[in-house]
Amino acid sequence: MEEKDFFYIELFELYKSLLTDKQKELFGSHYLYDLSLSEIAETEGTTRQSVYDAVKKVKNKLEDYEKSLKLKEKYDALKKIASELKTKDEKLSESILELIGR
Repeated sequence: MEEKDFFYIELFELYKSLLTDKQKELFGSHYLYDLSLSEIAETEGTTRQSVYDAVKKVKNKLEDYEKSLKLKEKYDALKKIASELKTKDEKLSESILELIGR
């Protein structure tokens, strides 16, 4: 799996509640369960191209959500701060990591 795929999976975990059930299902099937677009299309009774388009649309939505809300950016910043604090104040560092769910 490519690094860019992990980026989209992280965005999906942060913003999936903003997606429709169908969008969650298609994206999850491809990225989380590693099914090919053709396998998903066969299961859904549609074409590979329509699945590709739907997954692409979800990726674009996830990027738009991140541009607006910046949850991943904030999460990554807090994680970095907690890591840097670990040497100075382990209790505070653990509290931050617990707050953001590691």
